[in-house]
Amino acid sequence: MNLEQLRALLVSTETRMHEIHTAAEARSLDDTEQTEWDTLTVTLEDTRSKIVAMEARNTVADSLTRPGAAEDGDGARYTPPNVKRDRDPMEIVEDRTATPKQLADAATRCLEDKVDADHMGHVRSLLKRHSADRDWVRSVIVRSTDDYANAWAKVFTHREFALTPEERTVLGVTTNANGKFLLPTHLDPTIILTSALSTNEIRKISRVVTLTDGQAAWNGITSAGVTASWDGEVVEVSDDSPTFGNPSIPTIRAQAFVQASISATEDIANLAGDLLMMFADAKDRLEGAAHATGAGTTEPKGVFTAVAAVTASRVTSTTAATVGLVDIHALYKAVPKRYRTMSTWVANPLYTLAVKALGTAVSASYSGDLTQPVAGRILGHALVESDDAPTAQTTTALDQEILVGDFSQFVIVDRPGGMSVEYIPHLFNTTSNLPDGRRGWYATWRNGSDVTNVDAFRLLVDKTSA
Repeated sequence: MNLEQLRALLVSTETRMHEIHTAAEARSLDDTEQTEWDTLTVTLEDTRSKIVAMEARNTVADSLTRPGAAEDGDGARYTPPNVKRDRDPMEIVEDRTATPKQLADAATRCLEDKVDADHMGHVRSLLKRHSADRDWVRSVIVRSTDDYANAWAKVFTHREFALTPEERTVLGVTTNANGKFLLPTHLDPTIILTSALSTNEIRKISRVVTLTDGQAAWNGITSAGVTASWDGEVVEVSDDSPTFGNPSIPTIRAQAFVQASISATEDIANLAGDLLMMFADAKDRLEGAAHATGAGTTEPKGVFTAVAAVTASRVTSTTAATVGLVDIHALYKAVPKRYRTMSTWVANPLYTLAVKALGTAVSASYSGDLTQPVAGRILGHALVESDDAPTAQTTTALDQEILVGDFSQFVIVDRPGGMSVEYIPHLFNTTSNLPDGRRGWYATWRNGSDVTNVDAFRLLVDKTSA
């Protein structure tokens, strides 16, 4: 295999391993999956070793003196070896004839030594999905360079005077006219998902779609499908054409602001890294709450909010302020069969503990072993605990308790690479409108979410005692 074929094999191997890991969720791999995983691991290590060896050989060969004009003993002209070299990513950025694949490959090479293997699968998926958006991919490449990362850190900490000519150039390529500086690609939480530290459990099981071409909303298509029929010979078939829906999920702007005194910023060694970590955490917590219970007006619509709004998708508990086995069974049976096989349970720990407390009464449905984690499986389907799920217990309203359904019908809309941070060198006190020795950083991004088919879910609500 040549270098390009080896890299293609590496990408396909990592992609398949990511698919196996995602499909398994928190469970152990079965025998078939484990066998495939072990084979892929061997392939992965062998391919990586071959790529490193071939790249090292190419580097050495490229540095050898090539006496192209020299004659050897029999008068034949020396022909230098044909060493294939990957083009510099910045050269591809400037080449307006570069193909989408060349741009995506260049972006991948830029990030391979900056992003760990756990996240590269997601990055490759984004690059493949949006490779036709040439401006976006070029921005990813530029923002993956060391020059851009260094330039951004200097601007972020008010050291523009230290910018080199190369750093000023890359800033000019990606910064828009109103002063927003997009984050370096490998530090941008809208591209590099911090799933290991994420508390947004609903994102992990939902369908995530991405927009990069300037669209403000995601537009999809839904359908209840075609209903076939048994007909006699020479009997006219009925018109079984389905009815199509056109859900539209807007992206809504989120923002965060951090201020600090000039003295404090001067005393923090890794100011840029610390602030980015806080912004990423704030983004994760804000979206997590919205994806569960967001109202859908000035914030994304949460899955609990969307399902609770439809009477037919609600199942009322038998007894107020009580979750019983009969309620769990009724809720599960209410999910349409076509969605039940792919369903997942989601609830706040307040309610998962209530189910746990049923003990032997629910032992066939839910683990009653107190030595095991609370989260597990109910009626054979995964249970996900989310602290963002509702907790209200008023007994005077239909309080939302446990949700079950197919979460591929809950769509989260991201705009990868769209998070920017503006540096505000001086803040002004509102008393006299004069500076008071504070600086600020303003971060902004966009996100959306909504249910595309409410019938795929059922929600247990608390019976009122009023």
